[in-house]
Amino acid sequence: MSAGIADISTNIKQARLAKLLTQKELGQRVGLPQSHISKIEKGVVDLQLSSLIEIVRALDLDVKLVPRKAIPAVDGTVRLHSPSPETSRAIDIIRQNAQFAEHLKVNYPNLTQIEGLQQALKNVPKIRYDAAQIKTLQDALKPITQLQEHMQAIGKVLQNSEFNKVGKQIQVATKSLNHFRNLQVHNPQIEIQRQLPAHRLEEDEL
Repeated sequence: MSAGIADISTNIKQARLAKLLTQKELGQRVGLPQSHISKIEKGVVDLQLSSLIEIVRALDLDVKLVPRKAIPAVDGTVRLHSPSPETSRAIDIIRQNAQFAEHLKVNYPNLTQIEGLQQALKNVPKIRYDAAQIKTLQDALKPITQLQEHMQAIGKVLQNSEFNKVGKQIQVATKSLNHFRNLQVHNPQIEIQRQLPAHRLEEDEL
């Protein structure tokens, strides 16, 4: 696998995780099976240009051809707007909880409260996290941690008497996440990251 293909594969995976999408969900957006998305992210399959364009657009990215001498400037701009280590960690924490919610949905489709929890996880603001913000996020996710511990204790099979209890725990977790979101959205000291237009590269002088 060439370095260029490896970079593309890595960037696609990182962008997918940042948007809290599973490989299956990304595949559904672009009309490809999950197994093919997995191969693309591993760099073990030739990626057609048409598929690449569909994937990057689904991830709110774009494909551009730039002069080779402009690549250092482009790389510098990308690094400037790349997530901080704390932000990357926060994204990973959210992703792990989203995977747990998806696991619940698959195994317990009758727990209708799960959809609200999944939506709350997707609505967590994309902010530039620092250590304090990660601590606040982890506090907001404590009800999910407690739910995970409860599910491990009772096993995979839910008795009828457990459904209501688990459903209420999911609602508590959803409320906690929505509260976290509201705090961040209405906090003027937190700068929510928005997609910035790429710096315009001047055409080569003739």
